Amino acid sequence: DFECEMGFFLGGAANTMGTPITMENAPSRIFGLVLLNDWSARDIQAWEYVPLGPFVSKNFSTSISPWVVPYEALEVFTCETSALSQDPLPLDYLRDPQYSSFDIELTVDLQGADMLQPARVSTTNMKNLYWNIRQQLVHHSITGCVMRAGDLLGTGTISGSTDDALGSMLELSWRGTRQVTLGTSGQVRKFLQDQDQVTMQGRCSKTIAGTHISLGFGSVRNTILPANSLPPPLLPTEPVLSAVPGGAGGRYVGWKLYGFWRSSCSWRVRLALAAKAIEYEYVPVNLRAGLHSAAPYASVNPMQQVPTLEFLDTDTGETVCLSQSMAIMVFLESAFPTSGLPLLGGGGLITNARVLEMSELINSGIQPLQNMSTLTRVTVATAETNGHLERREREREKEREHEREEKWASHFIARGLEALEEKHVLLKNRNASANCVYTAGTPEATIADFMLLPQLYNARRWNVAVEDVCPELLKVELMLNAQPWIVACHVDLLPDAVP
Repeated sequence: DFECEMGFFLGGAANTMGTPITMENAPSRIFGLVLLNDWSARDIQAWEYVPLGPFVSKNFSTSISPWVVPYEALEVFTCETSALSQDPLPLDYLRDPQYSSFDIELTVDLQGADMLQPARVSTTNMKNLYWNIRQQLVHHSITGCVMRAGDLLGTGTISGSTDDALGSMLELSWRGTRQVTLGTSGQVRKFLQDQDQVTMQGRCSKTIAGTHISLGFGSVRNTILPANSLPPPLLPTEPVLSAVPGGAGGRYVGWKLYGFWRSSCSWRVRLALAAKAIEYEYVPVNLRAGLHSAAPYASVNPMQQVPTLEFLDTDTGETVCLSQSMAIMVFLESAFPTSGLPLLGGGGLITNARVLEMSELINSGIQPLQNMSTLTRVTVATAETNGHLERREREREKEREHEREEKWASHFIARGLEALEEKHVLLKNRNASANCVYTAGTPEATIADFMLLPQLYNARRWNVAVEDVCPELLKVELMLNAQPWIVACHVDLLPDAVP
């Protein structure tokens, strides 16, 4: 479940232990505000509520918006609280002579994996807080708790008085007793499901002396992933912890990856290295400029292709150069089977074989047929066949080259993705009870998924209607792209990437 809240960061000098913060001093201790989603696991909360009270159901994750809005910037948006006054009258230390809040409209949108657009499920306002943030800070420190600069406090769920102004699914579904309709999608929820994306936004707006001013907090956007879908943390005893260029930390050190930003095969290897938590030096090889065919790279890789992974084997003193993405990824799994993510699924021989099968559907069945060298050869062969044409006609023929390349590439890509989609659905349904939702029917990403991401990228380049060809694989892509370590490997983030 989500909880729509505001968070506020503290600033200024810390109070002395045992000395509470007073209402008079509270504003000077509040640095600024952010949106805050205080995630909650309601099934665990119900279990531990009596007699333990909510604890582990509430302490596992909190998300905030990307920047802090200073307290002073919000003062112009000061407003009455929705309660107007407090009854009964608070104790002396909690009485705020300037009892008020900020007029910040808060919205929560929810989008399921199969939904084309998000649905608004809540619209509330910070003025619905009964206890304002000054009172919350004062109360927190009343026993003398030290409050330091950088401390973050959450307001608690902010809910209004109407059904569409409730700040959590627990309230919206009234403890799971009623369905919450998600716009016109036909979907309903009581609580969040895997692949649901929750987006919270906040904005203040006001017209002063004929001038409209508006101030935003950005968005807090998160996607719920299946359990155990991120790589497990490395243990202190794992073999590669400091495998940086020229560094030490295991048998294999000094990792160097030669690649090209648009290369699908290089992308796969970057994902595999990230999954194994191996740091490396990236060396761009500009294929368009022909540097793959020139010294010194031609001597590193006789096929004059990318990628090439180079590293030092400290046991033998040999500098090892491996080419071909599949061979590189299998080596990484063999060398570091207990580090990071199990690249072959970690489920035994059959699982390993299925991961390799799905990988080869792309590696052998699709990628070579869309490769630039293949498309170039097709174009050359066509040009040789049409060598007798007049110059003007040859020029027209050249104009049609890209159209033929696109037709060729899109045909084989679509055919391959259709087969991959059919196999993926079969494997996913076979293992449905185990939440095996990735490309090869595994509960975690494997090299089959590292093959999929670049292939879908290229499919869109060649105008393949992927939404029609492989809708289930697009769900896998969505899951993968919700993981920061995977996004960090995207081609557009490479130093040699061309916009």
